[in-house]
Amino acid sequence: MKKNILFALFIFLSSFSKQNAQLIHTESIHLELGIPLDNNASNDYLIIRPQYALSYNSELNVPNWVSWNLHRGWFGGVPRYSGNFIQDTSLPAEFYRVKHGDYTGSGYDRGHMVRSEERTATAEDNKSTFLLTNIMPQTPTLNQQTWLSLEFECERLCKDQNKELFIVAGGIFGANPKRLNTVVTVPDSYWKIVVILDSGQRVSDITPATKVIAVLMKNEVYTSGTTDWKLYTTTVNAIEEKTGYDFLSDVPKDVQEMLESRNYLSIEHEMLSNTINIAPNPAQDQLGIMIPGNESQSSQISIVDIMGNTMSTSQVMLMADADGYMRHQLSLQGLSSGSYVLIIQKGAERYVAPFVKSE
Repeated sequence: MKKNILFALFIFLSSFSKQNAQLIHTESIHLELGIPLDNNASNDYLIIRPQYALSYNSELNVPNWVSWNLHRGWFGGVPRYSGNFIQDTSLPAEFYRVKHGDYTGSGYDRGHMVRSEERTATAEDNKSTFLLTNIMPQTPTLNQQTWLSLEFECERLCKDQNKELFIVAGGIFGANPKRLNTVVTVPDSYWKIVVILDSGQRVSDITPATKVIAVLMKNEVYTSGTTDWKLYTTTVNAIEEKTGYDFLSDVPKDVQEMLESRNYLSIEHEMLSNTINIAPNPAQDQLGIMIPGNESQSSQISIVDIMGNTMSTSQVMLMADADGYMRHQLSLQGLSSGSYVLIIQKGAERYVAPFVKSE
């Protein structure tokens, strides 16, 4: 723990310049995609550890957000730390330092932001996740089932697909939030953003095709059938609106806007096995469509946004060519930039594919 504290870096964001932020970004893998900032720097106290980074709120006595890198190398075989959750004595003397007992008997779990299992390469890594600056009050069913279901998915992506994840998570608070032991503030809901890259990739490798998982979960009781994280997907934009923070700030602006507007899960759930080719993607004024077929046929083409709203529907003639494909050039004039799903209904056959409209 002493070594952990010695390597920690504490900075008030109110004194930040862009150069400070860039320097810290380059020194911490956990802030690879940028430091989330809002319009009130007075309650953002930045803590950077070898295992994760966070913004601590001394008014709420919980983190505003915790940010961390995750790949298969962070997983190991060390046992889970077995002591009490740890008071973070490295906080400034004027801050209240949350104790293990502040949660006792409250009915809320001490919910890890960086999961204990995600830091099992060394005993020091694992112990760092039990510092109470990495902990927030969660209902038992949220912590042990719904939130955990997404943690399992992150573990699967790392171990089975060799993905490298950049994750940031935190809570959303009401106007008059409940407090445990009069000090620890209880969020109304929780959010998490997971940027999915291949092993070794960094911010420079992010493209419009990069996948991002974003979820919003109520801090409430969950029952059977309601504990799958896929039920709570949303967009980064929606989380930014609710928290006031700017995420993925070091991603190029045009790409950032595309990524933050998408709900990837809704797109993936729409994908069917039927073959459809679209190009270019991202598209601008026109989108080329190609599907198997030997005869020209009138078909319905719809464009749906990531929230399921139909943006346009038209009846078009798909023209067959000598190669056994039906083709069409679809105009995207008047469609705002963003992420959409293209749906083609050709008789009883349905074809679905996501695409991006750029400026």
